[in-house]
Order: sequence, then structure tokens, then C-alpha cells
Amino acid sequence: MRPMGDTRAHFWLMMRMSKTVGVDLGEALREGRLSARSYADAVTRCRGCDNAQGCAAWLDQTETAAHTPVYCRNADVFDGLSRA
Repeated sequence: MRPMGDTRAHFWLMMRMSKTVGVDLGEALREGRLSARSYADAVTRCRGCDNAQGCAAWLDQTETAAHTPVYCRNADVFDGLSRA
């Protein structure tokens, strides 16, 4: 089993991804559209991804996007919040 990625690094990848796809995670938490548990689970899923470098490269090249890359483990979370 591969060790989990660095919590801070993946937290910031998630923040960058949310901004890129137009999702405000803080607002979603405050409004109750995202629970604290779901948020923590999303960070854990991100930490389990073995494509953090590819994700960072995609984010470096992408200012805005309608959807996350296909490999994003949190695509359903971001897509659901963007439609909410």
C-alpha cells in the first residue's frame, strides 16, 4: 500500500482545484452544502491520489475549467457543488 500524500500539499491542491472550477469550499461549508466530514473525506481522497504532480501541472496551465480532470478523485464533489 502506497503512503498517503502530504496533508498540506493536498489541501492546497484542493483549494486550487476548487478555485479553477469555480467552487467556493468555504462557502459550501458555511451554507451546509458540504459537511465537515465530507470535506475531510475529500482531503483524504486527494491525499490518496498518485497523480499530485500531474494535478499541479494541470492547475498551473489552467486558469478556469468547467470540470476537474478525469483522474480527480473528487470530481463528483466539485461537480455536485458547482451545480448546487
